Amino acid sequence: MSIGAQTISITAAALGGLAAGLLYDLLRQIRAVGGRTAGFLCDLFFCLFCTAELFLVGMLFCEGRLGVWEPAGFLTAFGLYLFGISPSVTPVFGIYREKMLVILKKVRKNVK
Repeated sequence: MSIGAQTISITAAALGGLAAGLLYDLLRQIRAVGGRTAGFLCDLFFCLFCTAELFLVGMLFCEGRLGVWEPAGFLTAFGLYLFGISPSVTPVFGIYREKMLVILKKVRKNVK
């Protein structure tokens, strides 16, 4: 792999890590109001998203082989988002927590 291809692959993985951080913040709000089942589903969706993102980076940008640097870039960007950006973004998502609670209550009524 050329240096340019390596740069593109680690950048794609890092962008995926930032997207995973944003998704984590969104799902955190649902987990806070949703209960155990919603928490399980959010965790499952998050794990599937992260796995799919790294798989796609490996297939699309790394010629089908995922190296050490791509997951490292993903985890670094995810960590930087969680500890750097998330504290300022989480209150914005908190505004919608009550709206999500109303929606989840309606869903629970329909399921029962």
